[in-house]
Amino acid sequence: MMEILQSLSGVFSCMLMIGVGFYLSSKKWFDQSSAKLFSKMAMTLTIPLYMIVSMMKSYTKADLMQLGVVVIVPLLTMLITFIVGIITSVVCRIPDYRQGTFRCMFFVANTAFIGFPVNVALFGDKALPYAVMYYLVQSLLFWTIGTYAMSLDGPKMVAQGLSENDEPMQSPKIFSMQTVKNILTPPLIGAMVAILLIVTDVKLPKFISSTFASFGGMTTPLAMLFIGISIFLVNLRSIRLTYDVVILIAARFIIAPAIIVITCHFIEVPDLMRKVFIIESAMPVMTQCSIAARAFKADYSYVAVVTAVTTCMSLITIPTFFILLSFGII
Repeated sequence: MMEILQSLSGVFSCMLMIGVGFYLSSKKWFDQSSAKLFSKMAMTLTIPLYMIVSMMKSYTKADLMQLGVVVIVPLLTMLITFIVGIITSVVCRIPDYRQGTFRCMFFVANTAFIGFPVNVALFGDKALPYAVMYYLVQSLLFWTIGTYAMSLDGPKMVAQGLSENDEPMQSPKIFSMQTVKNILTPPLIGAMVAILLIVTDVKLPKFISSTFASFGGMTTPLAMLFIGISIFLVNLRSIRLTYDVVILIAARFIIAPAIIVITCHFIEVPDLMRKVFIIESAMPVMTQCSIAARAFKADYSYVAVVTAVTTCMSLITIPTFFILLSFGII
């Protein structure tokens, strides 16, 4: 029991930082622009540098050679979840101008900005490479089939007079140079640099690794403050929990983790990998969904609502999943 409470200290620490973000937002220290700044800093600076330092410290060349099989489970489970989302959108009669967006949010989670620091806080640096591989697969699927599905909603929104933009829309190609650019995000580039340094046995100078570690140490506080700010800025009374929003909540926190649990029952993986994948799959809706929805003229206000609601609920779901994993219930 003491070991579980000690492990939960990481959760309590995250909750405390979220509370600080919420409180300081109520005191007008932080606002929407602060949240965007923290998100940008984490995704473009602190997470990539943290990956380089922690992966070089925790993994050897031999360890990396065994990570190739890691992509099988997330690839299989995300494709299954996406298919379940397609079936659900048809069976539950999701409006046709929201179907692509619904399907995209059904299977993508905030695996980097929130997922990385949470997994490291819960399981330590050894969890990061597994989280990175999960994020890699999700980035590939999100910027291909996910955004393609979302882009199909734009013309339907325009046709029904629901879009602010009445210009004709064209769906992007699933495989293009723009897709490659979207996939090659700073966190992914940071992971690739780390892998290259490990494989070539290159050691960073002390002053560089110390600087990277200092910046990387800002990742968890930035992410938790971001959640606290986001929760404060959400007017929960104005949010209507329509049936499709409830389904997406279930997808994020029940269906996606359940598919991971079932898959890992048939495909044997290390215990830590399994735990990291479950936590990653149970993250709230990815914030990039709102950016993509706006770019493709889809219903981005709908995406914003689901993202906000699931982010707020993660305050409960993250410690709940960790406790379930600690007691061996799942």
